[in-house]
Amino acid sequence: MMKRRNFLQLMVGAGLTTSMPAMLNRAQAATVEIEPYSGDFYVLIDAEGGWDVTSLCDPKQSTSINNWALSDTTKTITGSPIEYAPFAHNERFFNQHVNDMLVVNGIDAQTNAHQAGRRHNWSGRLAEGYPSFAALVAAIKAPQLPLAYISNGSYNHTAELLTYTLMQDPSALNKLVYQDRFLDYDPETWDAPQHYHRKNTREIIAEQQALRLERLKAKQGLASRLEKSITQFSNAKNGQPLLDRLAANIPTTLVDYFDQDGEWNPLLRQAQIALAAYKSGLCVSCDLLSWGFDTHSNHDTDHATSIRRLQNGIEFLWAEAERQGIADKVKVLVSSDFGRTPEYNDGSGKDHWPIGSAIFMQKNASWGNRVVGKTNANHEALKINPASLQQDDNGIIIQPKDIQQGMRVLAGIDQHPLSLQFPLEAETIDLFNTSISTL
Repeated sequence: MMKRRNFLQLMVGAGLTTSMPAMLNRAQAATVEIEPYSGDFYVLIDAEGGWDVTSLCDPKQSTSINNWALSDTTKTITGSPIEYAPFAHNERFFNQHVNDMLVVNGIDAQTNAHQAGRRHNWSGRLAEGYPSFAALVAAIKAPQLPLAYISNGSYNHTAELLTYTLMQDPSALNKLVYQDRFLDYDPETWDAPQHYHRKNTREIIAEQQALRLERLKAKQGLASRLEKSITQFSNAKNGQPLLDRLAANIPTTLVDYFDQDGEWNPLLRQAQIALAAYKSGLCVSCDLLSWGFDTHSNHDTDHATSIRRLQNGIEFLWAEAERQGIADKVKVLVSSDFGRTPEYNDGSGKDHWPIGSAIFMQKNASWGNRVVGKTNANHEALKINPASLQQDDNGIIIQPKDIQQGMRVLAGIDQHPLSLQFPLEAETIDLFNTSISTL
């Protein structure tokens, strides 16, 4: 097993912190054992800023929309309805994952504002107040876990269903885990005392803290928010023994921050730590964040870099899941704030456009190698029949609520009481019905 000091050094490198005291000093831990989670792992990947799907999975071979159309054409895959643009690493990416993906095009975010777009796409509701899917599924499947929902800074509103763990400030985890330890203590170079207090003093403190928590839990008439906080705090303390499981599953050396193209790509470590947390039985869901898509100028160069970074990160996610032996448990949704305009601006960039796409991914998915939804030559969303999934002028325009409903169905939580507290009023679109041809 990895030494705890080395484990913390790796955590610092990964930038893992918590939004609440999710892991405490071992001496303070309760004896209650939390059952490790072994269900499916839900990964939401946010292409932050608004991606250009006309150069990705909804290609437009128009020279006014894309400069690549001046010298190349839309690409197809034999035996597949999936098309892609000759851009970034698309050829490698789509050919490698064609059987494991469902592409949904023509999604109307109904906004071109970043905050609203992110909220709409990741919660299914344009207005405020709904939890992200990652928060909802974690709250339903295993809210007692200390790392049930790991966030890397995407839309992570929880509607107070649970708390999330934020991978950001590298110093906080040490302070939470080792509250009574000198953080720069190194037994190989320093002979000073390791802890602020002696062992018997630490045990007395831990005993009194546990008694105080029990008194708080026994009090009557507490405000609901305080009562919920006490329960969450107690659950977090019970989860402390699971820390060793996480340490055992973290690789001895974390993946380099730079990807195969030499680009700084934190998506790699985000994926690696999240997968390790899941394999440890601590995590149900995570959001991963890849940025650089808000290309209002120098679009072709900067957007190609951002798409390559995203694709490298997704490919690493699947490779690492295979290495860990958990690829069959992973379910992925890749999306963005919205799309980009079907023309260039005066700065050779593209501005905000409400029409975008989403990509569902799962290994050997029965619903893979399919496309749902369509846009016209000007990248305007076309209506589809929700039953047949075919273009239909009397049909409906796909919206983010339909994608989020699809995730709820995929996770088997669409009829759960917590889901019903946040109704999406989505159309009845059976995205995963393989008996319906989308060719």
